[in-house]
Amino acid sequence: MHECAVPEHFLLPQSAVQYHHGMAFTVLIVDDEEEMCTSLSELLASYGFDLVTTGDPREVPGILESRAVNLLIMDIRMPQQSGLDLLKVIKARDRALPVIMITGYPSVENAVQAMRYGALNFYVKPLKVRELVREIEQLRDSSARAVEDHGGASLVTGNAGMHRIMDEIDRVALTDAPVLLTGESGTGKELAATAIHAKSARSGRPFVKVNCASIPDTLLESEMFGHERGAFTDAVRQHIGKLELAASGTLFLDEIGDMTLATQSKLLRVLQDGEFQRLGGVDTLKSGARVIAATNKEVNELLKQKLFRQDLFYRLSVVTIHLPALRDRKDDIDRLLTHFLRQFNAKYSKHIESISEPVRDLLLRHDWPGNVRELRNCVERAAIFCDGPQIGEEHLPAQYLKMRDHGFPDGLEAVYQRLTRQRISDALARTSGEKQKAARLLNISRKTLYNRMKKLGME
Repeated sequence: MHECAVPEHFLLPQSAVQYHHGMAFTVLIVDDEEEMCTSLSELLASYGFDLVTTGDPREVPGILESRAVNLLIMDIRMPQQSGLDLLKVIKARDRALPVIMITGYPSVENAVQAMRYGALNFYVKPLKVRELVREIEQLRDSSARAVEDHGGASLVTGNAGMHRIMDEIDRVALTDAPVLLTGESGTGKELAATAIHAKSARSGRPFVKVNCASIPDTLLESEMFGHERGAFTDAVRQHIGKLELAASGTLFLDEIGDMTLATQSKLLRVLQDGEFQRLGGVDTLKSGARVIAATNKEVNELLKQKLFRQDLFYRLSVVTIHLPALRDRKDDIDRLLTHFLRQFNAKYSKHIESISEPVRDLLLRHDWPGNVRELRNCVERAAIFCDGPQIGEEHLPAQYLKMRDHGFPDGLEAVYQRLTRQRISDALARTSGEKQKAARLLNISRKTLYNRMKKLGME
């Protein structure tokens, strides 16, 4: 018997079994000790997880090819192949797959190496199974979700802060309240608007978009409200506006901060009374459309400069949702890279299997001023020029190669600190800043958490 087997008293009686229906969460356990695999799989099965086990690490790539796995738990010391070597192989294949390492022979070097290669956590045998189960439950509950729109675009995230935003989207979608979406260009405001519409009772009705920044001021009012024949020089026929086309669906006004004050005034009337007129028309038309607006500008600054009506702002901002910049959720970059790579493999009939470690490191360091849109464009360009199985530095746009040429002083300690800082930030986000809960989430004492935060300059 292996001394690291899960103690029998942790295998719960049937009356204590907790089943979680809905989306299956599959855990793959890799350990050459058969009893460890058996006892741990029985324990996790009692909590409603789907289990796959193997004692041969060489079987893992085939298992991952043949079925969906949400979490991999594996030993470090195995005769056929070391867990650390397998971890590198797995992360080259799917960087976003969570991996937890376990060992009966702990060392600082192994722990640091595991983190460096992308392990989520490191447990020492005999396992603290209650903490392990708690962590797996949290992984299941906060696993990456994707909200698909009709064109196949999606909000892809595993970030705790983004999960709260998606919960807000779910909640506000059930109402008819106007929504104001804020955030820098490329953060996903249009995707959020699409998700709100798709999850609402209006999902079967029109979803009409107007980009207020791309339409000249002189035409925006006509585009929004429509016009009658002869309303102005070029009005040779009646034109139905976007508001009328939206009917009882959703009207999405992107970059509303670029709308003129005159058009803002007419939009305010629609929000207040549900009424509008076409340009040059005398008939009052009714609108049942829900309005979702978005802007990449600082609304408070627009209000201060009197470029945005305060009464319109209050009408629109019944619910305000702020989409964070990608640099503030860098833990999503790996997921997005995997998502976009699959997307462009399909679009361009490519067979790219991975992104090289130097490229991943480069992209993780970038601040992404263009946010998710910039990352998507970067991956698309790289995919177009890549004819082999892996994206390398030579496939990147020139501006990213300049970052490579400047170089980044980095050693193992710096990598460890960066990963530790990211893990602490994520734990604090998940626990709404409560350090005691964050410490428990990280499997460390509160004092240790304080010391690490102080050392990393996080306080």
